[in-house]
Amino acid sequence: MIDTAGATYRMIGGALRNTGTGWGLINDAGHQPTGITAVLTRPDHIEIQHPVSAVKVSSFQVTPDETYAQQGLRVGISAGLALSRVYLYSGPPGLPPVDPSTVAAASGNLWLTGFLQLPTA
Repeated sequence: MIDTAGATYRMIGGALRNTGTGWGLINDAGHQPTGITAVLTRPDHIEIQHPVSAVKVSSFQVTPDETYAQQGLRVGISAGLALSRVYLYSGPPGLPPVDPSTVAAASGNLWLTGFLQLPTA
């Protein structure tokens, strides 16, 4: 947790991967998620559950790695206090999000980093 000018923040982070069997967190010798308790694949987004008792969202980013960037994948996040939704886009602007279950790569990742403010003590 980070304490800044009297406010305490919890970092949420991790790497998401779908090798063809569904989106999940990478948790191995080189990767460790923080604050994320579940990843669910919905028809038009990836749901990230992070129930850390937050009262405000400070910031939240999702970034495709070089594999997905090379493929032209664009991502956006709708951040919330206990869960966030990651939307994937491909093709020209204006198209609806793609079904996340159709996006997979053996070494492609989506990187998540967020900072959520916790209640004052």
